[in-house]
Parts: sequence; C-alpha cells; structure tokens
Amino acid sequence: MKDINATIIITLKGKSEDELYKAVEYSRRKNIQKAIRSGITYEQKHNTEILKKCYEINSKVLIEGGTHPKKYEEWLKFIEPDKNPFFVVKFKDKIIGCFAIKEITRKFYGEDSDERGIRPTIFANEKEYNDYRPNDLMYWATILYGLKNNYNFVDLGGWQINPRGHLVGVNSFKEKWGGEVFYYYSDYPILRALGRKLIRKSNLLWKLNAKVKKKVN
Repeated sequence: MKDINATIIITLKGKSEDELYKAVEYSRRKNIQKAIRSGITYEQKHNTEILKKCYEINSKVLIEGGTHPKKYEEWLKFIEPDKNPFFVVKFKDKIIGCFAIKEITRKFYGEDSDERGIRPTIFANEKEYNDYRPNDLMYWATILYGLKNNYNFVDLGGWQINPRGHLVGVNSFKEKWGGEVFYYYSDYPILRALGRKLIRKSNLLWKLNAKVKKKVN
C-alpha cells in the first residue's frame, strides 16, 4: 500500500558553490564558520575502531531521540562503509561524530529517471560538542560532496509531515539549507501504511507511538 513521504531536496545542477552557500540561511552559514574556527574537522576515513566508536555515538543519538538503534552488524549493512562515502568528524583529534552518504537516483521516489543524487544515511555527533556546531558543518560538507562529485541533487534525508515534539525543530533545521520540500509515495505493508496515516492525523496516537518507542529502548 502506498503512503506519502516528504523530504528536502537541494538542486545542485547548474549551481556554483557560492550560489549554494548564499542560499543557506544566515544562521546556518554563521554556524558553519563557527565549527571551522572551533577546530571541527572531517575526513573520509574508516576502520573497525572508528566504525565501532561512530556506532556508539549514532546509537546514543537515536536513543535520546526515541528511536531504537540497529545492531552493529545491521548498522554496517545499512551504511555500507566499504561501498559508500563515510566521514569521521573530529575535535582536536578526538572522534565526536560521523556522517555517511549513499547515492540514489530519481527512481528512489518512484520516477522513471536515472538522475543521480545523494542522500545521507546518518548524521551523528556527541551532544556535548553541539555548541561547536558540528551538525551544521556535516550538512554543508554533504552539499559540497554532492557538488564536487557532479551529483544533480542532495536529499537531506526526510522531512516530517505534520510533525510534533522535537521533529518540529528537525524540520525547521532542514528547511534552512536552501532546498525545497518534495513529496513522493512509497510502498509499505498495508498495516504499517494505515498506522502511519493514523499517527499523522491523531495527536493521541502520535503520543502513544512515541511512548512505545521509548519503552522499546
């Protein structure tokens, strides 16, 4: 059964780095520069030690957000670091976060098109470093990766329809990167699709669903 989804898409085709940067909301640009001045760096690198540390960071972020993390082996299959770009984020040589990217085409949205883009699979950082704005730098780094590797668009990884709670802030954050909300339909098992529709429409069901997720954790 089909159900609606939404995401933020940034068009890269025909754009320069300067144009993309100017399209980013001022507060985000300010935070990108703050991260750089603070000594936040990132590099495309991974090994077993790095991956396990990043898994711990990502799992902590998910749990704090009310989502049950995957097991380590499932997480590796999801991000496929030997196949897809994986970046480790550091502060003064200490690993504080990571982000991973996956190539997609417009077929991801059910369209008959091979137009190439990228979509992040994870963004995660230790929350005690939030004031240094690593998350802003990770988003900008993802956009730059797409531009420098000749992709046509960046999908910021989802935008919640009728959001509640902390998801309101997540949506607001993603809306500030110069992209546009894009709606598309995906196939789901019928019960899951119906559940998604009901949760979107009912505040009570949304709250119950959030409580169930926390109990699972």
